[in-house]
Amino acid sequence: MNLRYLEYLRLVIEHGSFAAAARAGGVSQPAISHGMKQLQRQFDTPLFVPSGRRVLPTEAALQAALKSKDLAERIDALAVTSAIPATRDTLRVGVTPSAALVCGPSLYAAWCQGHPRRRLDMSGADEGRLLTSLQAGELDLVISPRPRGYVGAGLATQPLYQLAPLAYAGRAHPLVKAQSLAELQAASWAIVGPSVSGPVDVLHEAFAVRQMRPPRVAVSCPDYASLLHLMTHSDLLGVLPHPALLDSAAKGEIVPLRLREALPRYEMHLFTPVRSRRVLGPVFAKLKQQAALISKAPEPAHSAERQA
Repeated sequence: MNLRYLEYLRLVIEHGSFAAAARAGGVSQPAISHGMKQLQRQFDTPLFVPSGRRVLPTEAALQAALKSKDLAERIDALAVTSAIPATRDTLRVGVTPSAALVCGPSLYAAWCQGHPRRRLDMSGADEGRLLTSLQAGELDLVISPRPRGYVGAGLATQPLYQLAPLAYAGRAHPLVKAQSLAELQAASWAIVGPSVSGPVDVLHEAFAVRQMRPPRVAVSCPDYASLLHLMTHSDLLGVLPHPALLDSAAKGEIVPLRLREALPRYEMHLFTPVRSRRVLGPVFAKLKQQAALISKAPEPAHSAERQA
């Protein structure tokens, strides 16, 4: 599919006609018409419907324009990234919400402390987008779960630490003494996400593997701080991958449920380019130290009994 034709498509949508799109793009109207004819051949549904002297885009045209704009921005960002010298002082790290909380202090200590000119840039997204950005050279490393069946061309990966998610509720929640997922069938949940390309949706999989109807997810939060705040002031249940994510305000207000069934476990991985231009040995060492501390962190008192 010609990228130039997709650019013409965006111009037609923005300006409402082929003639106005041609003027805005600095090309002839026949060029716009030819581009739209060639583009239409790629679609089974019409891209435009006439409306007087104007043309109205269909849902297919709007979606194609939106996707192509995102692609164009990624290509522009890749060109800018390639022009940045390898000796830059900024470390660009892609992290999931839990990894940002757990690994942020270690990343700062390893990269910034003792180096006043250095900067740490952490950006968040779902695992799929983070790894795509890493392959495109927009990031230096990624800390995230490994998507199922993922084969990252040009990327090296190593496991950092394992997460054993638990269900949590406010201490005054009427279901705080629930001991099985069956007792939570009518409950409403808040999650962090959604994770578009993650390894597993632990909440839905926990119910699905036991042939139970899917849980009702009422709210999707951008991070764990907002999730915990919401749970403290509502009747929503939530899932935390690690007790370390409980901040000081939530401790005592949010408590783990003593369920007999365990939620699916998963591992956090460190992804880096195979041919990295950065010397990141100290960063890797600090992350491994943090991973060791996480692995040794005590689980809630009921956890060992439940697993047994």
